[in-house]
Amino acid sequence: MKTTKIISAISLVLIFAAGSLFAGNKPEIGQQKLITYQVTVHAAPNFPGASGHYLVAITDEKGNKVAPAQPFHPGVWTYTFREAGSFRGTRVAVMVPYPANPTDWVIPPSVQKGNFIGGGTYRFDLTPVQSARETSGVL
Repeated sequence: MKTTKIISAISLVLIFAAGSLFAGNKPEIGQQKLITYQVTVHAAPNFPGASGHYLVAITDEKGNKVAPAQPFHPGVWTYTFREAGSFRGTRVAVMVPYPANPTDWVIPPSVQKGNFIGGGTYRFDLTPVQSARETSGVL
């Protein structure tokens, strides 16, 4: 009888130890590694990017937002976006006038194609350029 109780107690301890050991290996929702996109704006000294007049965003090749857009703030030059998972595809960093802010500045998008791995950081550079009409003095 005493031997049976000792074996039962040891068995229970081993069952709980094994259960807690394997429970830590199950991936849980929300623990997926995130892809980080860092968008740096290299603005010219005379860039009139008033706060809230431009949005910085990351999109896919079709123009669908990957993460919520962020308003551009003068003096803040790096914007961070995150996306869950890993995949192969295209990501585009854009900076657009908002809302329909008339501007003489052109901001070419920054495009990257390839494999985007969760846990990795991918950098994009945006450089606003004054349009030729504005710089030539012709109105």
